[in-house]
Amino acid sequence: MKICVVGTSCIGKSTYIQDFLKEWSMYKTPEKSYRDIISEKGLTINDEGNEENQKIILNALVDQAIAYSKNDNVILDRCVLDNLAYTAWLHLNGKASDKFLDETRLIVKETLKMYDVLFFFPITKFSNIPLEDRDTRNTDPVYREEIDALFKAFQASYLASDGRVFPTDDSPPMIEIYGNREERIKLTSLYINKDGKAFGEDQSLMSDIYMPPEKKIIVP
Repeated sequence: MKICVVGTSCIGKSTYIQDFLKEWSMYKTPEKSYRDIISEKGLTINDEGNEENQKIILNALVDQAIAYSKNDNVILDRCVLDNLAYTAWLHLNGKASDKFLDETRLIVKETLKMYDVLFFFPITKFSNIPLEDRDTRNTDPVYREEIDALFKAFQASYLASDGRVFPTDDSPPMIEIYGNREERIKLTSLYINKDGKAFGEDQSLMSDIYMPPEKKIIVP
């Protein structure tokens, strides 16, 4: 299964992946990431980004999505949806064109079909936000909140199934993960079983708490 961890910077995604791999040791994470591309090419990113650099990063994230099949157990730190969020911010601030934003959106929409689950880390009052490892991260609180707001707009689009960002025919679920380190893993275990597979509709842990009346089995 191909899992992606998405959200604004400095919210504990990398720490979460470390904890995830301890709990689900059958998973792996790539040794090389988009951050290596940024470092190798000396790209400017975040609020100093531009269309050219965003395109390079997007291509790297698409290549990463292609490199792993849905039969692989892999957890990825960021994906193409993150690229769209940062490109959308550049567009809102006059640093990226309408054409570039729409081209990015279409590529992202198609690439999202390659993932099985997106775990979204929003800024909430329940978030425990570490600020370590700041090499490529913008820690400005206003900027981080603006990026978070864009992710929440994508989430609203996903929930509405409006087809603007997520494909309507083959979309991965976008699931919120929040809390401290232990709580995040416990919340994840509601969706991923001990064997590393997603709970099916007929075996979800939540089915013990709620089951629609038409699906309840009455034993005489």
